[in-house]
Amino acid sequence: MPDLIKGQTIITMKRCPVSGLPIKEKNHWFFEHEQGNHTRVMSVIGTDILHTAESSSNILIPEHLYQSDFLTVIKEEDLAEKPLYLIVNCSRIVDFSFECKKEITSLVYNWSPNYKLVVLYDINPAARLHFEMFQCIAPQDSPFLLTDTYSDAITTILDFKAGKEPEVVTSDQSTEHDAALRKEFLSVSARLLWLKMFDQQFSIPPGNHVAHIYFRVLEIMQQDLKAMELEYEKDQERIKKDCKSLIVNRTTLLNAQIELNKKNARQFKEEKSALMSRISALELEATRISTATAEKTASLKSLCELIEEIDIDPRLKQRISSSCSNITEIGNKTTLMKTELTETDSVFISRLQKKHPSLSQRELRIGLLIKLDYNSRDIARTIGLTTRGIESIRYRLHKKIGLDKHRSLKTYLTDLSTEIP
Repeated sequence: MPDLIKGQTIITMKRCPVSGLPIKEKNHWFFEHEQGNHTRVMSVIGTDILHTAESSSNILIPEHLYQSDFLTVIKEEDLAEKPLYLIVNCSRIVDFSFECKKEITSLVYNWSPNYKLVVLYDINPAARLHFEMFQCIAPQDSPFLLTDTYSDAITTILDFKAGKEPEVVTSDQSTEHDAALRKEFLSVSARLLWLKMFDQQFSIPPGNHVAHIYFRVLEIMQQDLKAMELEYEKDQERIKKDCKSLIVNRTTLLNAQIELNKKNARQFKEEKSALMSRISALELEATRISTATAEKTASLKSLCELIEEIDIDPRLKQRISSSCSNITEIGNKTTLMKTELTETDSVFISRLQKKHPSLSQRELRIGLLIKLDYNSRDIARTIGLTTRGIESIRYRLHKKIGLDKHRSLKTYLTDLSTEIP
């Protein structure tokens, strides 16, 4: 038959050499699977027979069943609601991955779509035992048959559709019994390995039977696998419990840390508010002092100008003018010392406090003024203490800092301000 072209799809029509039924192939019914390193080629024979062959240059161990390949063809041909028959060329398959075995077992127990008969042919001897295990667990209403050739597979399906049951050839009663034992052994093994049916019941041949030891080993395997499964479930439960406990502990710690952070944030906010209030009060006081000082300086200046104008003893006038000038100079120094600290001054006080945390705020301020080369008398006027009081503070500073008697306090403070952090 000639090829048909519909859009980008090329349809090839052939005839089955055994049944004479038409065979439909499409150019996109070639499904490549990188995991299995093979290509699945599919076709439809007649109206209800799917044929698939695994194409590979090497021996093949499928990783997955890739059921979606079959569903693609069934959907395109509108076969989802019809009884179907499946033929599989198994010549390249020598084994299966464990995942693929489980997928095939699941399919055997729950045929979807509605496969009435699955026939495998050209089976590689290396994989035959696996296929026999699949065959042994297949339900009675969905036969799973093994044949030798493509011709046998097609003939089997045609006979089945005609109502003829597949024949099971046995030589005598003994052979039939042995075949039943073999089927039972393979069936139980498949259910244990792939379906985890650890509680299934099966018969063990008498102790004098050659197959007795094999079924006893199977029974031991069943018990051990069941015990392993229970142990695995206990481990899983323990791990879940440990993880849950760990999550609870970590969540508790996290919530505690969050609450601590909130508390610290509130505390910092309160401290900041208090400091801002204190700064505002100090700025207001500094403004008041600065204004008073300016007024006093202006008055002293006016007084000096008046003294210059009056007619008195020149020596007395000189003494009065000198006193006025000294008072003005002291006022200027006091104003300077009460102004806002520079960045350098702040760095110095911070460094001094870090190195000597026992110093009070007044001692830190006096240390700054000593470093700035103010004498005790000027500092006394600024702080509001006597000169002797300042000398006592300087002496205590000398001891608290830990200087020996030969080292100057001013020298130490000057060196500290120039140290590289």
